Amino acid sequence: MDGPIDLSVSAAEGYSHYEATELNEVLQLLENLTRETAGLNPYAVEGFSGHPATQLTFSVRRGPWRLGVETEFWTQTFTQSEVPFDLSDNERTDRITCQDLYASPPASLAGCIQAQEEFFFLPVTAQISWMPEWRPGLRAGVGYALGFLGGSASLELSTTYVGEGAAPADKIRFDIEPDPLVNPVQKWFAAVEWSPWTWLGLESRGGWRRSRAGGFTMRNPSGSSRVFEAAFDDPKDGDQMWIRWPASSPSSRALWIGSREAAQGNSSRYGHQLVQGDFDGWFASLSLNFHWRIP
Repeated sequence: MDGPIDLSVSAAEGYSHYEATELNEVLQLLENLTRETAGLNPYAVEGFSGHPATQLTFSVRRGPWRLGVETEFWTQTFTQSEVPFDLSDNERTDRITCQDLYASPPASLAGCIQAQEEFFFLPVTAQISWMPEWRPGLRAGVGYALGFLGGSASLELSTTYVGEGAAPADKIRFDIEPDPLVNPVQKWFAAVEWSPWTWLGLESRGGWRRSRAGGFTMRNPSGSSRVFEAAFDDPKDGDQMWIRWPASSPSSRALWIGSREAAQGNSSRYGHQLVQGDFDGWFASLSLNFHWRIP
């Protein structure tokens, strides 16, 4: 390779789309749980479909070849606010609100639930691309990236109780770790860069990403929750998220939190599917590239 060497720093904003089939099923099962539980007013959840992403890249180019390291970070939060339950009316068909319960507390157990799930992911990849200069100031080509995906998540559930003999308010929080903690990520992309000046370029990039997390483990529990412990049979540190169904009724799928040993122990009565993160999908971004030439 002949010619000068260019050092570059790039800042990009973009969007990544993915299906996240099993995580979306978990959110749907949580919604279904509220529809099927007596006295609990149903709430709707929004699923994973994609996210805005910010990327920062350091690279070196000589001729048509470019080598770089890219970091990408994104967060996503799901919140279910003011979800009321009232066990005095197990056949309720009309919607109630937490304000209704506070204004006129029922005789039996009732209350309001606040839930929040946060996800943070940090992919880091080494990249190589081939982008010849087709005309002055205009480059286009293809590239490949290989790296790892790290991250974390958390689940928080707080409940306020009202009614006769109401218990004190409670709150529980779990960290949720991908298992394993670090997972491989690959990207295939095409890119076009227009450089009106030698020191500045505008690059458009699009492609396909392959990235998966093998499972999700509950860590560092703090606090307590009567509602959460009743719904998920008192989950503990190290338990994992599963989708479970009775052996006699495979279509009756439900979210279950438990250990791998417990799943194996009751495998004669239940089928189990470990919840995994499938983040395969397309992505697109637009970046500003700042170049420094080394003769």
